[in-house]
Amino acid sequence: MRAPSLELERRRPVWGALSDLFLDTELEPEDHRRIARVLAASGYSEPELEQILRSEVGPVLLPNLLSIAGEWEGFDLGWLEAEILRGERRRWLRWLPGALTAKVVRHDWACVRTLLATGSAP
Repeated sequence: MRAPSLELERRRPVWGALSDLFLDTELEPEDHRRIARVLAASGYSEPELEQILRSEVGPVLLPNLLSIAGEWEGFDLGWLEAEILRGERRRWLRWLPGALTAKVVRHDWACVRTLLATGSAP
């Protein structure tokens, strides 16, 4: 998979959709379907999407779910992009947040993955 900075147009909608997994709100089935639609349209494989979740979006947004008063309306996508691209230079720090991300968003990510696998996203 190419570096995020080389695929910005393709990555931005994926980052935006995956960021919803980190909002301090309960996601509904329609939220899962909306996220899955965006991810399916990206053309990335499920393993590539999980890698983007774990190594790009998760390390930036995981603190929101660990905060007492986390963001619940939505993240500024310009800020998110800048943070992800800045993180490209700190790859060695991503393994811990990536591992925690998998545990924290496990339920919602499983729902989205099921929709992707069954073709129920569109």
